[in-house]
Amino acid sequence: MELTGRQREIYEFIVQFRRESGCSPSIPEIQRAFGIRSPNGVAGHLQALEAKGYIRRAERGSRQVDVVGEPRSAAIGTARLHAVPVYGHIPAGPPTEYQSLNPDGMAAMDETLLGFRPKEGCFLLKVRGDSMKDAGVLNGDMVLIEPTPSPREGQMVAALIDGESTLKRLVRLKGRWFLKAENPAYPELYPRADLVIQGVVRSVIRRLD
Repeated sequence: MELTGRQREIYEFIVQFRRESGCSPSIPEIQRAFGIRSPNGVAGHLQALEAKGYIRRAERGSRQVDVVGEPRSAAIGTARLHAVPVYGHIPAGPPTEYQSLNPDGMAAMDETLLGFRPKEGCFLLKVRGDSMKDAGVLNGDMVLIEPTPSPREGQMVAALIDGESTLKRLVRLKGRWFLKAENPAYPELYPRADLVIQGVVRSVIRRLD
């Protein structure tokens, strides 16, 4: 039986998640990946996938979803999807300590829509604040971060400055590195001791309600 567009997206997400994580995603992880407000909404999609013969669910266990079949059309689409961990908020405002060690969930990133294949180690961060608004990064957006050992001047980065994290533009002046906001209401940030670049922003994802 044919799948709806959302059912196919969820099916492909499950297949890719199992391939990369060794287990099926939980209902909360599917909720977060697709912005579904209610667990019942996810359950409805899973029931439809099961009724159409694409998955098989156990009676107990949030991750007990087995993929029954993987049609050729779905397999082609799956190759474009990448499960990326989602972490907590990073401030686009005054820096604040960021200590999230465990991902809040996983999100399916389509390389066709992104325009590139996410590298190993990429992750998503939720933005809080408006210090990067003039660069088109708004409160509530998500940014895809790509770890890199050698960021370039002018790139937007997720950084730890003196132990606190923030999202800013990386700038160098007279041999000294500092962080610059894209909002004139915010000051430039100069490290007192340490400046560690966690990664560079490769893409901005915005949800339109």
